[in-house]
Amino acid sequence: MFNPTKGKVYMGQNLIWVMILLGQIHGCESCIQKERLALFELKKYMISIATEEESNSVLPTWTNDTKSDCCRWEEVKCNRSSRRVTEIAFGYMNLKESSLLNLSLLHPFEEVRSLEITGFSGLFDDVEGYKSLRRLRNLEILDFTSNNFNNSIFPFLNAATSLTKLFLLANNMDGHVPIKELRDLTNLEVLDMSWNGFNDSIPIQVECYYTTILQLGKDLSQNEFSGEIPVELGGLLELHALNLSHNYLSGVIPRSFSGLKAVESLDLSFNRLHGEIPPQLSALSSLGVFKVSYNNLSGVIPEAFDANSYVGNPFLCGKPTNKSCKSNNIQEADNEPGSTWLMLSSAR
Repeated sequence: MFNPTKGKVYMGQNLIWVMILLGQIHGCESCIQKERLALFELKKYMISIATEEESNSVLPTWTNDTKSDCCRWEEVKCNRSSRRVTEIAFGYMNLKESSLLNLSLLHPFEEVRSLEITGFSGLFDDVEGYKSLRRLRNLEILDFTSNNFNNSIFPFLNAATSLTKLFLLANNMDGHVPIKELRDLTNLEVLDMSWNGFNDSIPIQVECYYTTILQLGKDLSQNEFSGEIPVELGGLLELHALNLSHNYLSGVIPRSFSGLKAVESLDLSFNRLHGEIPPQLSALSSLGVFKVSYNNLSGVIPEAFDANSYVGNPFLCGKPTNKSCKSNNIQEADNEPGSTWLMLSSAR
């Protein structure tokens, strides 16, 4: 027989669960108020440094409306359960000349994992100073592509000890690579400093600091590095990709590269390398992309790679070029290395 009292109890319990569920659903509809306000402060700062033409179109979805969910704003992503901001990205904006990014504006985002920032000339924090990025304990990906940063930002970067990926391509850095100033980034797996103006030799300290750290890739292409490739780079045993293309590197390809057992992509093209291609490289089973085009290499080509890997090296022979290794051209390369430098210079 139906008991009205028990029925009311069941209905009451169900009502409580419905209320809890509705509360959770409602909570998922909005972001953390503290972070919404922080994002709006960040927008106001961006407007203050934007050019007059740009100021009216800066982050239009970032509004001061209390009903607006910042997790739905453009360039923002949140954790689905905590509703905390995890990703912030600024696309290219026309900023006033010499605009600086105030890092203290990022401190409220305690769970942010990825920052993508473009268009600035420098960094500052008048409270935390160089230690500012240490406040972002969960930051893993920092993309500073296409800013106008120079070498002065490296002390700031060294404080971001949780980083696994750091992208500094297309900035205004030059001189030697201040690799020592990144020594605390012990979790770093990917480092991209391509398209800058580094013009010293590649620092051998990279092997000292990153032998067991850089596990995915290192990109130093499109700089002005000179000198020989450090044999120590062959000690980066977990490296998956190495790009040194479009520099002024000379000398030979280090035989130590045969120790890069995990490497999948190796690009040494558009340099001034000479000598033979170490035959041991053909034994690297994981190596799928190998580029040494437009150098001054000579001798027998390893058969493991296609012809496109070797274009612009007229003194290489054998398959896949179908050029006989008994050709007089090979002797000319050995005896008169200077004869090919003009060709390389005009090719760059």
